[in-house]
Amino acid sequence: MMRRAALWLLSVGILCLIFAPLVRAEETADSPLPEKLMIRGGWAYVFGATANAAVSGPILGLGASVDFTNTLGGRTSTDAFRVDTLYRFNDRHALGFSWYRVGLSGDKVLNQTIQEGDNVISAGAATQTSLNFNIYRLLYNYSFYHNDKVELGFSPGLYVMRTSFNLAAQGTINGTAGNAAVINEQVTLPLPSIGLIANYNITPKLKFESRYDFFYLTIDKYTGAMFEFYAGLEYRLLKHFAMGAAYDRLQAGLRGDGDRGFNINFSYNLLYLYATLYVF
Repeated sequence: MMRRAALWLLSVGILCLIFAPLVRAEETADSPLPEKLMIRGGWAYVFGATANAAVSGPILGLGASVDFTNTLGGRTSTDAFRVDTLYRFNDRHALGFSWYRVGLSGDKVLNQTIQEGDNVISAGAATQTSLNFNIYRLLYNYSFYHNDKVELGFSPGLYVMRTSFNLAAQGTINGTAGNAAVINEQVTLPLPSIGLIANYNITPKLKFESRYDFFYLTIDKYTGAMFEFYAGLEYRLLKHFAMGAAYDRLQAGLRGDGDRGFNINFSYNLLYLYATLYVF
């Protein structure tokens, strides 16, 4: 599915490049299109999601090695809603905020024993789970090269990722048959990031946008890493209104060393269909 989305986006890009001269010929040399305040929102399809945890730790709280899909029957796709905003102070400086939520659920009769804190949930227990990521991003864009066609920039930012995991199990728990357990774990992680942006105006109305965000951070016994890639095409239908589509790939991992060490990794792909409003 990820290859199909990437090929789809590449095909659209090639078609746009082929027909760009025809579109340009029909467009007048208007004054620069307004883009000081951008508000973007739309539907997102999340697919190819994976999440796994190894050894007991403070996040997700799961013992041994647990794969959200294979162990707990978690879904790998879902719908989401996403909002992005950007305010440009001038051609060089801009401040942006984004939010989206990825929520996955699953149910399964366990075929292996897992442990969460003091609860040992034996194979054969019926489980229902949910795994949610609320992602907030505050971004600062500095465009070190910006003209009518191309924008290249440096973009430090801060991701705030609120992760919650819920599990309800019924079966043999702590050696007692017919027992039940409810587990709720959540954590909020501030993740500083460094990003690069590369935008290209194929025509005055058709724009290609891309950004690359990453971080690697070690604090005490904890190590975190993240990479996100975003690429999309947007067409300006009206002076203050545009529509577009984008592909987003996020991978992240967190490792804790010590007596209660843990290793957590998750990733997903996102196909984003949106509308953009340029207020002024």
